[in-house]
Amino acid sequence: MDGDRQQMKQQILFSSDLDDPAAWAAAVAALRPEIEVVDWRNVTDPASVPFALLWKPPAAGLAAFTGLKGIQSLGAGINQLNLAELPAGVPLARLIDDSLTETMTDYAVAAVYRHYRGFDHFERQTRARLWDYRPARRKGDFPIGVMGLGVLGGAIARQLRDLGFPVSGWSRGPHRIDGVRCHAGTGELPDFLAASRLVVNVLALTPATAGILNAGTFALMPAESFVVNIGRGGHLIEDDLIAAIDAGRIAGATLDVFSTEPLPVEHPIYSRPEILATPHVAGAIAPETAARTVIENFDRALRGDPLLNAVDTARGY
Repeated sequence: MDGDRQQMKQQILFSSDLDDPAAWAAAVAALRPEIEVVDWRNVTDPASVPFALLWKPPAAGLAAFTGLKGIQSLGAGINQLNLAELPAGVPLARLIDDSLTETMTDYAVAAVYRHYRGFDHFERQTRARLWDYRPARRKGDFPIGVMGLGVLGGAIARQLRDLGFPVSGWSRGPHRIDGVRCHAGTGELPDFLAASRLVVNVLALTPATAGILNAGTFALMPAESFVVNIGRGGHLIEDDLIAAIDAGRIAGATLDVFSTEPLPVEHPIYSRPEILATPHVAGAIAPETAARTVIENFDRALRGDPLLNAVDTARGY
């Protein structure tokens, strides 16, 4: 009998070197015991697996999984995936969850306050054994710009607005957020940058946004501005940031993503006291809450319905 029940289980392929398959298996089973999340190393019949949950494909690829009807990314982005290596015609979805929105928003707010209240400056003064009094800034004099106004960027912009900061937003397409001055398109980028004392980047990485944080961007920002990058490492030209700091255009930065991860030990960012580097920890997805979205997309894929947060491959996100 137990063997019969085991055979009745529907499987989800799991592939990630960053996430715990047991945690995802438990979270999914708690809601739908008949669905089994199986690490790719333990799959015995690849052709029978209808759905994949992955950060990156298995080492051997997905060619053997001929029955796939849907793929769920384990991240809000898909830049870790080579779309050309995925099965043609199989829908792909990003994973958006309240746990990710909460942790990304917390990180952004913490980084903003660190620069706004000058803690980054006082940290450097402490190490130099200096007592350098500076009066606190006023929020009205510290306008924030959020690049990317999707689910994550919109939540960050609203939270900063509610905390009393003047907030602007920029995205490739138009958005409307109460109390946030929204800009769209390359033509409105210069005005957005000129009005932003601190920029938080949470854009999707596409060919159109790659390298968008560069020397030209920094030149348009007010002198002694700040940069917080929690989008993707490919958004930032790291050498341009260091040059802008040396020129006094950028006063400091908080970076969670990098062009190469882990950040190589010889990288010059490590030697810059103006830059705080964190190891890609801004956002975290909790299996206990995100399992509902995974199951919903599993069901949709089997019915042939559009997936939640489906990726438009033409746009790249």
